[in-house]
Amino acid sequence: MSLFTLLVSLCDEIERMMNYVWWGHSGGQSRGINGLSWDKLPMHKNDGGMSFKNLPTFNLAMLGKQGWRLKTNPDSFVTRLYKARYYPM
Repeated sequence: MSLFTLLVSLCDEIERMMNYVWWGHSGGQSRGINGLSWDKLPMHKNDGGMSFKNLPTFNLAMLGKQGWRLKTNPDSFVTRLYKARYYPM
């Protein structure tokens, strides 16, 4: 997630899978966890949520973190590799 911008549709699909895990499905033994709505899950634990991440926002934050590392560590191997590939002299 930290190298590419994920499509919103892919993030929605991942969130659906998370819903399936947390709340279970209608058939079989799995009942899942009932008691919190999906809107409340991303809230901080102090506010009554479970601190789940908003996936598109989390992906953007991870991309920003990688950009910051490239900017602040000019002598790292990856920074030198990107400079050689994308900014030839």
